[in-house]
Amino acid sequence: MHVTNVRVLLSSFALAGGLLSGGRVLADHPAVPPPAALQPLAKLVGTWQGSAKISDKSGDKTVPVTFVYESTAGGSAIVERLFPGTPHEMMSVYTAEGDGLAMTHYCALGNHPKMVLKKSDARGLAFEMVKSDGLRSASEPHMHAMSVSWTDADHIREVWTSFEKGKANEEKVFELARKK
Repeated sequence: MHVTNVRVLLSSFALAGGLLSGGRVLADHPAVPPPAALQPLAKLVGTWQGSAKISDKSGDKTVPVTFVYESTAGGSAIVERLFPGTPHEMMSVYTAEGDGLAMTHYCALGNHPKMVLKKSDARGLAFEMVKSDGLRSASEPHMHAMSVSWTDADHIREVWTSFEKGKANEEKVFELARKK
């Protein structure tokens, strides 16, 4: 076996041994407190169910939806799974960025637009894409903006705005209640 391969193999065993021995490799690093910017989203951790109005060739209809919020990376990121377990499952990851908040949406359209927090108040958060990060071209269809607002701890509303050819195309509105 080549010397480089042996070193890689031994390093892998050492890392695995450290992780398997009670996580001492990670325990040597102190926990970092979650960023203050993520606190409003951290309150959403859990499963949310509700409905969305959609339009198609047969007309308008209301469909049931599920969203799941999870905290990860020691509280430094919030993951939102939209339509989990369905062919249209998508994921958004929220992280602190400087003094602000950023979100990357991994979309069923095959792109991953990055949005930044544009507005924050006691009633909600509003994100908007500022560059074409995550797109092949600025004219391709993509989610361009998203807002989440809450009336109380157990009811939220998300509004997603899509763009196509550089212009607002449509809004998708989700009315959600915390699953208890």
